[in-house]
Amino acid sequence: MDVTLILVTLLSLALAAIMTVLAWRIAHEERRRADARVAALAAEIDRAPGGSTATIAAPGETPGPRVMSRDLPLHHPVPVVTATDLFSSSATIPASRVPRGVAAIVTVAGVIACAIVVWSLASRATRASAPASATQTATAPAAAAPLELAALTHDRDAKQLTVRGVVRNPKSGGDMRGLTAVVFVFNNSGGFITSGRTTIDELAPGSESPFAVAIPDAEDAARYRVSFRSGDAIVPHVDRRDRALAEAR
Repeated sequence: MDVTLILVTLLSLALAAIMTVLAWRIAHEERRRADARVAALAAEIDRAPGGSTATIAAPGETPGPRVMSRDLPLHHPVPVVTATDLFSSSATIPASRVPRGVAAIVTVAGVIACAIVVWSLASRATRASAPASATQTATAPAAAAPLELAALTHDRDAKQLTVRGVVRNPKSGGDMRGLTAVVFVFNNSGGFITSGRTTIDELAPGSESPFAVAIPDAEDAARYRVSFRSGDAIVPHVDRRDRALAEAR
């Protein structure tokens, strides 16, 4: 497994854990604040309004000064509203906000993790394509360097035509294996007569090799053409013979 993907996975898990702890602490703090507000408001409700009460004297005691209470008469029922009923909506507001906050934090964490994964995959693809491009660049000059025809001559013996020559692989060329020299024979009108071929040994860069192609039934031969092949592919070559000798022939 790629080390980069392992690191990305561990980083994503750590980020998710941090976001979870942060969300839990936010929710816990909101609940603590809500409980404190409810307790404070309940204490305010339990405190008597105005601080006045009615005092009833016991038998044999002199009644003290009568203090009028500001409480409502008992025969008028007053609906009892508890602190829980009054402040239930305000206590539930933080609880409704917490899931939205947690969802937002988890979404942000997921987006960051996906961005890190995409970035790592893109970097990996770039690193994988770089060696291939470097290899193609390095092999291009070797493939473009053609073979060199250093010498070429022919002999006639009755109906047989024998073509001899020397082929050279330049130092900037590639290693040639299974190289074949092919000779095409034509008559005076340019029509094709016959052909012949011979296999050349392995031709390393900077080396050269002679070749000879014997072609029977070539009594009508007026000219010929030499080419080189590797399998079914034509291998390009250039004529490096002495120009004066080539024109004389």
